[in-house]
Amino acid sequence: MRTLTADLAILGNGPVARSLVLALADSPLRVLMLDTYPLAQARPRLTERTIALALGSHRLLRRLGVAMPLADAAAIRTVQITQQGISGRVLLEHSLLHAPEQRLGEVVGLEILTDALAMPLATCRTLQQESPGPLQALQWFPDRVQLDWPDLRVEAALTVVADGGHSDLARLAGLRRMGWDHNRHAIIATVTPQQPLPGIAFEHFLESGPLAFLPIGKDQFSIVWSLRPGDASRILDLSDADFLEALNRQRPSSLPPLVTTGPRSVYPLFFQRFWADPGQRLALAGNAAQTLHPLAGQGYNLGLRDVLTLGALLREAAERGDDPGSRSLLADYSRTRRRDRLETIAFTETMNRLFSSPRLPLRLARAAALTLLDQTSLGKRELAARLAGIHLPVQSAIPDLVTDGYHVR
Repeated sequence: MRTLTADLAILGNGPVARSLVLALADSPLRVLMLDTYPLAQARPRLTERTIALALGSHRLLRRLGVAMPLADAAAIRTVQITQQGISGRVLLEHSLLHAPEQRLGEVVGLEILTDALAMPLATCRTLQQESPGPLQALQWFPDRVQLDWPDLRVEAALTVVADGGHSDLARLAGLRRMGWDHNRHAIIATVTPQQPLPGIAFEHFLESGPLAFLPIGKDQFSIVWSLRPGDASRILDLSDADFLEALNRQRPSSLPPLVTTGPRSVYPLFFQRFWADPGQRLALAGNAAQTLHPLAGQGYNLGLRDVLTLGALLREAAERGDDPGSRSLLADYSRTRRRDRLETIAFTETMNRLFSSPRLPLRLARAAALTLLDQTSLGKRELAARLAGIHLPVQSAIPDLVTDGYHVR
């Protein structure tokens, strides 16, 4: 069995894990990135998966050395929020932010983002990469964590879990968990409207949950349609023509009819959050720390802020010669990220539950609230800045995380 040692072991090889490596590129820490995806299992196709990249995340990635804007990224200049069957809407426009980029964010293919993050990794001289597959066992010692695979042992002062929450580490480490099943499945597809409508994202609330239309290249939209599991299974099996007919019955009225669709896929929707004790020498980031409802597309944006915060703390510790897996550092990480995480979780969960209720009084109250918010420039500006990731809680402040015009706080 081979044995490798590192200051930092990162479980995962996706966008969150790669972003952490880039955040540590100028530090002396020896970093080992471990791909835990099953070796014998075919990786899922990423071509249909997209990420809504907030403006704040765009700026932070640019500072990490990622070439921005990304290829084929589609700008989001306006977000329209509506609900089915009742008038009332909110328009969030980029002009509310007075941002030089003239956008709230952009939509990019997951594969494109993953490849863009890989390019600057080549310059990280303290990085070593391995692909051992799923973690088999771990042990804690006063000064390190030991991670074991059939043919590999890794000893590291700190282990960062950034594998999307798909590994067995939560069970192996006995992590505390809070979560629930939304009893909904999301259908993902690429659709084309009859007339192009670039730069506009739609968040349309149905009784079954949100139906999002995110602009992507070639004047198309990537949809995320939340449905009850039985309905999702039925709609997934429809012909393209019948699928478009069903989708057109649900689309927001200001969106032109949809005329073509690409392949469809489905995945379950749930919320979960994990905690590690600061003494475990474990830091959780991205979906491994919190798996969110896709409403408002905050998953990767929140995970990016996780790893940039952690990276800043680790660089400061390295400058002082401190233990990167110390209880105090991990307690600081948890404390600093707590407010931003809780506010984002509360926003997505509350919006999903509030707008999914079919009760008429609530539907009327929602319509009135949307109309009132649309007439309140200050409220719209605050909501737009929060969704764009450029106005965050003061308690989340890290000196490194300053972006143009706002502090990431």
